Amino acid sequence: MKKNISIYDIARSLNVSASTVSRALQDHPRISSEVRKMVQKKAREMNYKPNRMAVNLKLGKSSTIGVVVPNINRNFFSSVIDGIEEEASRKGYDVLICQSQESYEKEKKIISSLAQGRVDGVIASIASGTYNYDHLNSLEEDGIPLVLFDRVADEVHAGKVTIDDYRGAYMVVEHLLQQGRKRIFHCASHQHVKIWKRRCEGYLEAMRANGIEPEEDWIIYGEISQEQGRIAAQQIWKMENRPDAVFCTSDFVAMGMVLEFLKHGVRIPDDIAVCGFANEPMDALVTPSLSSVDQFSKQMGQQAAQMLFAKINGESPADVVLTPELIVRDSTVCLPV
Repeated sequence: MKKNISIYDIARSLNVSASTVSRALQDHPRISSEVRKMVQKKAREMNYKPNRMAVNLKLGKSSTIGVVVPNINRNFFSSVIDGIEEEASRKGYDVLICQSQESYEKEKKIISSLAQGRVDGVIASIASGTYNYDHLNSLEEDGIPLVLFDRVADEVHAGKVTIDDYRGAYMVVEHLLQQGRKRIFHCASHQHVKIWKRRCEGYLEAMRANGIEPEEDWIIYGEISQEQGRIAAQQIWKMENRPDAVFCTSDFVAMGMVLEFLKHGVRIPDDIAVCGFANEPMDALVTPSLSSVDQFSKQMGQQAAQMLFAKINGESPADVVLTPELIVRDSTVCLPV
């Protein structure tokens, strides 16, 4: 095994003290320029690599931030991580990525591990299974800055970066109404999660603002998955009075719904228009292409990282709310006859 060169090896080769080598490598003003050049030249020749952990321990920092997401395999979260890593790289930080898999217990364990590992800060999106936020609040209490993105909770004392979910949902309903749709259903998810609650509120307010009061069975609750989309489509298929449009709180639900409807010969959007939320890359590739709301995921990641580094530096940045954009595709627009 190749031995790592230490400052003691350099010191022995030059017949000087280790403290002199250490100061010379840090350009200490008490070390003459001749000695600094000599030490730095020898360090290059010996292929010396500083022990980053030791340096960080001395400085009282790890130069590492933790990122906790519900699922890494979702394009939305991988895109957010891309934005975070881009900003972290500029700051000379490493990123430790963890996934909770929508589990409260796993999320709590991850947060505890990150705190014990003394990361310099944490960026997280809360798992759908999380109802208690003590573990998240404990980070700030322990002096570890926290920034939440997308899935946030008012009960957590942290910086927050979100999209205007209410506005995004409102835009979807307005678009569907403009297409002549009246009986618009909503596939919702767990209402204790703020983003899904706000999307449901946006749907309801947009409908009521246009003189339509949704009936109780117009809102279908379930998980965020393609399977749930299939289940909801089967439920709708059995209805005597079906909707003419469905707004899904997730692209995955919308995609499952579209696939199931097509199996039953439902024409999309002629019979039923379908719109999702997230603007996943798959939306533009399927037939019919799926209308959706763009959450600007990479920008969300960049903003979350910038906010965290500001908090690490002792600043108190304001929360950020990004403006959504409705991307209209084939699944909600009928071609003129």
